[in-house]
Amino acid sequence: MPRSPKQLEEHRKQKKKLIMDVALELFAKGGFHATSISQITRKAGISKGLIYNYFSSKQDMLEEITETAYNEVYKNFDLDKDGVLTNEEFIFFIKETFRIVRENMSFWQLYFALMVQPGIQESFSEKYQEKSKPILNQIYAFLQKNGSTDPEGDLFVLSSLVEGAILYLVVAPDIFPSGKMEDKILQACFRLISTPEAPPKN
Repeated sequence: MPRSPKQLEEHRKQKKKLIMDVALELFAKGGFHATSISQITRKAGISKGLIYNYFSSKQDMLEEITETAYNEVYKNFDLDKDGVLTNEEFIFFIKETFRIVRENMSFWQLYFALMVQPGIQESFSEKYQEKSKPILNQIYAFLQKNGSTDPEGDLFVLSSLVEGAILYLVVAPDIFPSGKMEDKILQACFRLISTPEAPPKN
């Protein structure tokens, strides 16, 4: 029976996701540069000709994977999209980020394994540096609004704190009970923001 346009589009989405999932697994385990298109098509069970209906190259697959991961996290940032981050929106963003990671742990384990490979993180940073500017500017303003005396420094510390906690969750998910890590991170974030840094002692 012929498929409707909606069914065809859904089939295309599923096939594309299959290719991306297989590519991510092989990139993470065997290395991006060492993985060939042939290996991806063989494991995905599709022809090499078909894969080029979805992706122009291996690099294209990598960019699609990183774009998907980026969008999955930041879709929950500044929900009303008014350019102003409230305390409630910040808390929601942190909690949702941890939920997303926890509920799709296998993806994020593979993703972080891919990101630490030589040349991959640098490529990712260059691509998303410009894209992340509005988000970083909003967090900077959020820190100022909450009383930070060093918003630039606190932005760096806060980012490191959250990203480090997420990485810790990915590599050692059983260390902390569900929900406890993000609560502790949120408490630490607001302590950091609201407590002026003590002057260094001579």
